[in-house]
Amino acid sequence: MRNFAIATVALALVGAAAPSDAQQATTKDQFVGTWKVDVLKTTVGDKVSHPLGDRPFGYVTLTADRIWLLFVDPARKPPATPALTDAEAAAMMKTQVSWTGRYVTGEQTPDGLKITSHVDAATSEALNGTDRVYLMRVEGNKLIMKSPGVIVPMTGATSIVDIELTKAQ
Repeated sequence: MRNFAIATVALALVGAAAPSDAQQATTKDQFVGTWKVDVLKTTVGDKVSHPLGDRPFGYVTLTADRIWLLFVDPARKPPATPALTDAEAAAMMKTQVSWTGRYVTGEQTPDGLKITSHVDAATSEALNGTDRVYLMRVEGNKLIMKSPGVIVPMTGATSIVDIELTKAQ
């Protein structure tokens, strides 16, 4: 009976020490796939903004070693003709962001697995050749990405960026 009581206490302690689903470490394999953006929010100091509107449109695709990202403001106006005017081209650049790069994973943090991507192609030359760091975690069918501070091409400011995505069908 004493051994049974000790075994019961030991199992209870092991169970209590095991992380819940929300606390499970995120693995790189969980990122692989295509994700649809739900939220894109930037923060500088105490100022929060949504540089591509409240409901941006776009996707992030991750392979085992590369990330592609394309986000647009769905409220942007279409051009009058297929050949953009200078004003239309400038407006289009300010209402989208797109880049790609190889990434490596780093340490696991409370906010997720750290990835560092070296941008090798982007619509904004301000991003080419830079490193973009994100803490990423998967919660069910959601991918949560948070940067400790990256250049936001629509504003030019270095901001904390929060991105929430849903697994695409």
